[in-house]
Amino acid sequence: MKALVIYDSVSDAKVTKKVAETVQATLNENGVQTSLMFVDDAAKANLKDYDAVVFGAPTMAWRPSKKMKDYLAGLKNEYAGKKAATFDTQMDSAISGNANKHMEKDLKAAGFTIVGTPLLAYVTSVKKVYTLNDGQLDKIKNWSKDLADILKK
Repeated sequence: MKALVIYDSVSDAKVTKKVAETVQATLNENGVQTSLMFVDDAAKANLKDYDAVVFGAPTMAWRPSKKMKDYLAGLKNEYAGKKAATFDTQMDSAISGNANKHMEKDLKAAGFTIVGTPLLAYVTSVKKVYTLNDGQLDKIKNWSKDLADILKK
């Protein structure tokens, strides 16, 4: 089983990158050979070389970041049978929005099969410095372990 994590991270603290790195490491630890790629470099990857692709982005204005949105909009409907999962980072607020919904819609349009439930990793901002909320690191690792089990079936 071979997977790729494609992510965008926009804050100076690179919180979404840290989530992506944790997802990659946990998938690797649980038997899924996983690579990591920043969305700016994702055009270099042949997604057909992977059994599954995990997409992650911060929620910005109720949607994924612009770079992730643009990347997903450029995918053609040629990934039938490929598995995909999503995660986002967002403030824990009723008005935060949800990047996962939008990413999953675009991925389904490209033919991907969504597996597992999306991960919402909550962050806090103090003076515009973002950090993961307490307990989120364990949540990310547990989600990634569950995803590895799903992918290996």
